[in-house]
Amino acid sequence: MKNTMTRAMALTTALNFVPSERTDIREILTKMIEQLSKPRKTSEDTKAKAKAKRANARAELMTQVLPIIREAIADGGTAKEIFERCVDALPDDLTSAKIQYILLHEMKDEVEKIEQKGKPNVYKMKG
Repeated sequence: MKNTMTRAMALTTALNFVPSERTDIREILTKMIEQLSKPRKTSEDTKAKAKAKRANARAELMTQVLPIIREAIADGGTAKEIFERCVDALPDDLTSAKIQYILLHEMKDEVEKIEQKGKPNVYKMKG
């Protein structure tokens, strides 16, 4: 089971065991609890940099992965079949579900989705 005690909770517990006559310790612990309880403020610049970093990482991943998927989708197939054809060439953290997401979002203009009732969707290149 994961330990869910926060620093503020630990300090509050410690504060409960400090004798009331030790006001100096109690004041310091109270200030520490207040500081830890304040929400952190992130600047818009920091958020924009983080968003740009994620976008760059995603774009880099897509430049590596899309050619592999395009080659594997040439014969068409379900997302799982396409994944199994190119699993050895893909990064380790990609799964068939992530391949399906890429097919539906990153490659939506290139790929045609054929829906079959009660069966997995089949994907093939347009044209």
